[in-house]
Amino acid sequence: MPSLVARLTGLILRTTGIYRRMYTGGPAFAKNIAKVRAERLAEPDAKTKAALNVEQSLFKGRTVWTLAPKDRAPTAHLLYWHGGGYVYPATPVHWAFLATMAKHYGWSITAPLYPLAPEVKAEETTAFALDYYTRFTEKHPRGFIMGGDSAGGGLAAAIAQAARDEQLPLPSSLILICPWLDVNPSDPAQKAIERRDGILTLSGISEAGLAYAGDLPLTDPRCSPIHGEWGGLPPILAFGGGDDILVVDARALKAKLPSVDYVEEAGLIHDWPIFTFPESKAAQKRMAEFAART
Repeated sequence: MPSLVARLTGLILRTTGIYRRMYTGGPAFAKNIAKVRAERLAEPDAKTKAALNVEQSLFKGRTVWTLAPKDRAPTAHLLYWHGGGYVYPATPVHWAFLATMAKHYGWSITAPLYPLAPEVKAEETTAFALDYYTRFTEKHPRGFIMGGDSAGGGLAAAIAQAARDEQLPLPSSLILICPWLDVNPSDPAQKAIERRDGILTLSGISEAGLAYAGDLPLTDPRCSPIHGEWGGLPPILAFGGGDDILVVDARALKAKLPSVDYVEEAGLIHDWPIFTFPESKAAQKRMAEFAART
């Protein structure tokens, strides 16, 4: 059974609809995206900047943040792609999670703020991400991890497939947190799960997926990497939550590639490993252990 705090959080999110409103399709969807975009972008907070080395740089006009420990050499380097349905920027929850991994596990984490839909489509976004990936591999020839949550997990998977196809250096491992691997939500199981999902709706991810895919077929691996080739990739750690409509994507990955180290927790919300539940802390420890042995 999920922890009390995890159950209460799921109940509160379902009751208030604070996130579901952001991820519900229809006439209000574009307005919600515009409203969030009009607000100041979330970034590492003052506490994080005091505790860690935090650097801000630019790549092709886009902000890139790097968080690293002040008091020791990094134990690992992580290239991280944030979630947000390909339409929303990184949130305080993302920065708190990345700060935790840097503080407690000594990781140096680089998080590019990639271009978003509907203004920018998958073809351009993946090209941007692959260009940054290539630069990152040159700076870290001794190895690194790549990961992401939700849409960022899908982007990480798409970039790993593209890097393999172009014979670029690959990460030592991939960490995919509740990844969005198929922008076409067509699994029949998702309808029943949607009633329990405190964050996402089928209408929202359907519209966001169409906006991101643009002129590409919805099965194109650049926007739906589950339809790509998964052979020849590094070891993968993936997470799924029982109360997340995207859990079907993580399950599909495990079915397609049995070697995936897959962790699914019943009754937990979308992106639960980046929160602060007891289950989240256990997942974060598992990430660190996975990275250390791959």
